[in-house]
Amino acid sequence: MSNIRLSTRYAKSLISLASERGETDVLLKDMLYISSSIRSSKDLQIMLASPVISGDKKRKVLFSIFTELNKTTHVFIDLIVSKGRESDLGEIAQSFVQQVKAGRNIFDVELISAVPADDALRAEVSAVAKKICGGDVEITEKVDSDLIGGFILRVNGMEYNASVSDKLKKAKKDFSKNPYVPTL
Repeated sequence: MSNIRLSTRYAKSLISLASERGETDVLLKDMLYISSSIRSSKDLQIMLASPVISGDKKRKVLFSIFTELNKTTHVFIDLIVSKGRESDLGEIAQSFVQQVKAGRNIFDVELISAVPADDALRAEVSAVAKKICGGDVEITEKVDSDLIGGFILRVNGMEYNASVSDKLKKAKKDFSKNPYVPTL
């Protein structure tokens, strides 16, 4: 279950601690790793959310999985588990990443294309996205062959759809509303 308020508060506290200690970049790397690990492992999500498994066992599992993390990150994980919030760890890590990126004026951009994007398209998308956002961008690329051709660009909650499949859907819709054919 999503708990945005809780994850935002824990992340904000961790950002404050990290900036005091000058470890923001290290903790950002750790939180990216934690977030992606939890997101990609359904078993880990189930284990963290399970009320049957004790906090001590969850702590041991987390420390055995995340052995290469900074000491501050380990202490933070220990705090989260001791407070019984381990099921929110992935969301807290994601909130940390989002808040650090927002503080650094970095925006996530998603580029979905029918074929892998070449360097020229990436450069053009990056330039357009920077102009829209007014800051640096991190482009995430996805390939979706259902688009037939073209691309979809998602920036700052907006979507620009320049795919062939979208144009075909619009044409089909336009032809279905032909005002010149009398209805009987």
